Amino acid sequence: MANERYTKLVVRVSWDIISSIRGDQTQQVQFKLGGVWETYRRGGNADEYVVPDPTDYPDRTEGYRLYLMEGVANLLKLVRQTIARRGLAYQVTGPYNYVGDPNLGNSVDFDIVASQYLGAESDLNFRASTSQVPSGWTILSQVNGVRPVFVDYDVTPALVYGSATGAITLRPSNGTVGIYTYSWADQAPTPGIERRTQLVGPATYTVLVTDASGATTTVPIRVGSDPRLEVTTITTDSDITLLVRGGVGPYTYLWADGKTTANRTGLKAGKYYCTITDSHGATVEVEVNLVPNRFYWSRNPILLALDAGEAYRLDPTTKPNLTFLVDVFLELEYLSGDFVQIGTSLEQPADRQGRTTFQVEGLLDAFLEWHVPQVGASTPELAGPLFRRFYLQHAEQFGQEPVRGATTTLEHKYVVRGGLNFYESQALTWFQSYQPAQLPFLTWEPNAKYVLADQPEYLYYMVLGAPGNFRTMVRVGFSDHTSQVFIRQGADDVRNYEVYCLPVSYQALELASLVTATQQVVWWEVYVTTDDQATVLSETRRFYLNARRFPHRRYLLFATSLGGMATYAALGETQLDVEVKGDETALSLGPSYDVLAGDVAVNERTLRPVVKLAAGPRSQGQLVASQDLLLSRRVLLLHERGQRWLPGFIKTKTVTLLDESKQVPTQEVEFYLTTERFHTPSL
Repeated sequence: MANERYTKLVVRVSWDIISSIRGDQTQQVQFKLGGVWETYRRGGNADEYVVPDPTDYPDRTEGYRLYLMEGVANLLKLVRQTIARRGLAYQVTGPYNYVGDPNLGNSVDFDIVASQYLGAESDLNFRASTSQVPSGWTILSQVNGVRPVFVDYDVTPALVYGSATGAITLRPSNGTVGIYTYSWADQAPTPGIERRTQLVGPATYTVLVTDASGATTTVPIRVGSDPRLEVTTITTDSDITLLVRGGVGPYTYLWADGKTTANRTGLKAGKYYCTITDSHGATVEVEVNLVPNRFYWSRNPILLALDAGEAYRLDPTTKPNLTFLVDVFLELEYLSGDFVQIGTSLEQPADRQGRTTFQVEGLLDAFLEWHVPQVGASTPELAGPLFRRFYLQHAEQFGQEPVRGATTTLEHKYVVRGGLNFYESQALTWFQSYQPAQLPFLTWEPNAKYVLADQPEYLYYMVLGAPGNFRTMVRVGFSDHTSQVFIRQGADDVRNYEVYCLPVSYQALELASLVTATQQVVWWEVYVTTDDQATVLSETRRFYLNARRFPHRRYLLFATSLGGMATYAALGETQLDVEVKGDETALSLGPSYDVLAGDVAVNERTLRPVVKLAAGPRSQGQLVASQDLLLSRRVLLLHERGQRWLPGFIKTKTVTLLDESKQVPTQEVEFYLTTERFHTPSL
């Protein structure tokens, strides 16, 4: 046991400088080790110890030190061998504390200490067989061992988690005197008692028990309790499911409106309160906040505000060391139902009011990608990489030894790659008024757009209101002022906040098939309806066919702030430059250098093509919408043969959006293609 007193012997050696006296002093000594006297004699045999003569050393002064140190060291070597042979729990230290004085003589000390309590045979002793006075050996300290203190104890667990109903009764024994005192580390209300009551569990209580002999021992004692009563809350738009664990079942439920079931269905948005009680009387109250269903932009703050409640503010000691934990779960494969935790648990301390706010969009955005349609695509498709389903779990953690409490699981939400600017994001106008009223596609382009016959165009439709299915409607206007409406493909079994890519170009809609000798296509409109066409589900976008020829046209496809992909048509002349970079090393020209190698070694060469695009005439609406292109993190150039997309990015520089001095606004952008290390023509 820790802190009991063990036996210890400290001896000082002061041999005489006269050889005859020194010989008598060192002839024979005895140590009592483990209850047995062990004898050690001076001599030259293996079981004897050698005492050198101080005159054997060249320096007489140094010789008096060395002979004493070496002689005692030789003796202690034999003592250590005895201890090792007998397996005794002793430790020998020395010689040390050498003192040299020509008048008073020389001396060194050594000690033997028991490393554990050895019972009745633990005491150490020493004696020398000499008639000399002084004997040359002095016992400086001889401390007898003291029995260790043993402590048994009885524990009464706290019945309900966190309640002050636990107890500890100490039963010490084996002390030499048998009179004990007690010191509790948590400063017991009544110091020095062996029985504690009204203890809160689960917790560990530590006590120092001291015998009147001075022996002590420290004992940690665990007071248990029922498991903490925990409630996991699962919510949907209108349903609540409570999953209870911990405590001692069965459980009862009492909602604020009097209902007594664990599950609730058909509820309206708002806050609901339920008290859960286990069979031992432990209770926990949960607050469930049903909010209208919505999605989140991955590049705007996704916040979770947590609050420990008014009870905590009235008495924070009810939840000491309070922190909040949040786990983020994401469905990596859409509709698989397999949600995995991304990142580690987030933990934040509660403020003085018991509140904190988590921000999790950074974790989610990393798992989203832009949707890039295939060149020439003509049918609607799910823009799967653009969105994911996720949910959050949160819990409180508190206690002297913090323990995670009840977990609340929030309903599945959708996160869509994209975002709004700082002001609109904070104002929530998109969710509260703009999207419900306008039903916009996920690009900020003008509702009326001039396009060429081979220009790729896409609209991104977000499902709202769970219509079950949708159809793409196309209204075509002709040169003879007639129009025609037809249904383009849609999708079935759609869910709220899914995003679909709708190819809506002249070619994708096969509008050339409607052209006759007497009517040409002038414009077309695209919108989304339910399967029966009774309900319009989106805004209407109109495209005007630009019949002029632009032999130098180029098309950029870029990811917009709202996640959808839009097309930027550069109709003017294009300039292709290349930025060449490299690394060279000067060669050392020896006597027989290779003249064809030159005097420089080329270590690296890279070439980055820069496409300088002239947009041609632009409307003011198109110039404003081009901000999305300038901000875009994903930009693709349609290959000149129209076969594939080429990745790159827009060069950062000042671009004109408004110049009132020009009657015909234009715009120029520079597009960087990928860096090349090897040239390969288009194959």
